[in-house]
Amino acid sequence: MTERAIRFRKRRPKSALIACLAAAAVWAGAIGCGNDAADPVSNTIVLKLDFGGGVTLSSVLYVLTGPNGFRRTGTLSVGDQPTVTTTFQNLPVGQGYNIHVMGSATDDTTACRGMLTFDVDASMTATLTIPLICEGLVSITGAINVCPVIDELSALPGAVQVGGSIQLIATVRDDDGGPQPLTAMWSATGGMLSNQSLSGATFTCSAPGMFTVSLAVSDGGDASMCSAPSTVTLVCQ
Repeated sequence: MTERAIRFRKRRPKSALIACLAAAAVWAGAIGCGNDAADPVSNTIVLKLDFGGGVTLSSVLYVLTGPNGFRRTGTLSVGDQPTVTTTFQNLPVGQGYNIHVMGSATDDTTACRGMLTFDVDASMTATLTIPLICEGLVSITGAINVCPVIDELSALPGAVQVGGSIQLIATVRDDDGGPQPLTAMWSATGGMLSNQSLSGATFTCSAPGMFTVSLAVSDGGDASMCSAPSTVTLVCQ
């Protein structure tokens, strides 16, 4: 019987095969053969703030938020043009980006604000305009008017015969002296008034009875906000 030599080939352990395959994958990726490599992010977003209306901003702050907790804040440079632009590059790809901008005008009484929502693709280039709303802060521009005052209204004498006259004496003042010079407005329920002025008037009895004389003064302001006229009662016998 002829003896034949029998040769056995040893099998590699399974763990060694896995390591080999992993090394091959790394090598393939290194030479660019892999198909699963992520696309590079190369985007450019230009944001244009248009506030117009002749408003010149002294400063503009922004808060940019996005997906997965992305957040960026900063201050934008401001020129003398009615627009402000800023550029963001290579932002993470995602949806639901929000930018809020707030600006203060050089007049110190106007505030501008705006907001915009947008999405970012891997290789997009876009110019987005943020419309701003500019509102003036509350301010008081009108002068406060001090109402005129009638300190005294008296009659001398208080009673006369029909045909006789009574001298009316008035003392008035206007502490702020305006907005216009004082004027006197006399009225009576009977008889006749003459020589009407800020300092007084003359009342002449034309019939027997009791009559009321009124005096109001005005400085050109809102008379409804001031005190009522002063009155005095006269007797004609």
